[in-house]
Amino acid sequence: MSQPSTRPAPKLAYLGPVGTYSHQIAYDTFGDAVEYEACASIADVFDAVGAAVPLALLPQENSIFGAVVETADLLRAPALGASVWICGAAVLGVQHCLLVRRGVPLARVEQVLSHEQALGQCRQFLAEHLPGAVTVKVASTSAAAERVASEPEGERSAAICSAFCARVYKNLEVLHEGIQNADVNHTRFYIACSTPTLPVPLKQSDEESPRCALIRMEVGPPFTADSSATLNPSLTDLLAGLRFPPTRIDRRPSLHHASLDYSTYLVEIIDDGVRTRGSRRGCEEWAREVSEAVRRVNDAGGEARVLGYW
Repeated sequence: MSQPSTRPAPKLAYLGPVGTYSHQIAYDTFGDAVEYEACASIADVFDAVGAAVPLALLPQENSIFGAVVETADLLRAPALGASVWICGAAVLGVQHCLLVRRGVPLARVEQVLSHEQALGQCRQFLAEHLPGAVTVKVASTSAAAERVASEPEGERSAAICSAFCARVYKNLEVLHEGIQNADVNHTRFYIACSTPTLPVPLKQSDEESPRCALIRMEVGPPFTADSSATLNPSLTDLLAGLRFPPTRIDRRPSLHHASLDYSTYLVEIIDDGVRTRGSRRGCEEWAREVSEAVRRVNDAGGEARVLGYW
């Protein structure tokens, strides 16, 4: 009797290198259900999405630094809504941790390695617990973990990085967790996929989350300089045509016009019509509602496209 074939885990692209916070949120979201593929840039993550790599994580916004401009620019690409879709979102609370070689006590730490921002965000902890340690700036938090794990100086060093690095580098352990000055650092990621109906193997069910969608709208100037005649519907008119409340709006220059009078708006909407637990719309019903909302915008003279729904 032939054995049933086992389907290989789908690949997921994320912003590398191994051990970054992007890697951590990817694992927190998907666990062992996917195979992870590190990419050198956000553009590489986006470009990886296809038949061979059907899933990706794109950093979308940070609570301190705001929108990730590179991702917003990529969302203007013609491939969005045609061969790449947004099919979900995930949020990571950035928790800086102090990692050392296994068995190395805090008293032996002479230098602390990390990215410049992470060192600054953990200044209070370092001043209180490691006042004599030298701080060493490196390219990334994951690079700091790699050096502590692999170089001779690691015996007297510590890295500020994610706790996930202890999973990547087996000879490291977490000595202290949550050493950042304040718990205000969160990053939101979009989940991208190669088909809008691709089953997303989330580690935890999102059945209690409200339905959302991402829509791209091209908006031109409503008036000319020498006339009061309306040329294009205004952004306000187009948003009203959606009939769903926007939860965020990002503006980027249009790819199709050199003038700054033309803009691309990335509008995230939420289904506010279903408020009781257990009564969330089905995915197919929500997809129809979103398509109808986009049709209303286009019928009103706008130019809109669905980039994804979840």
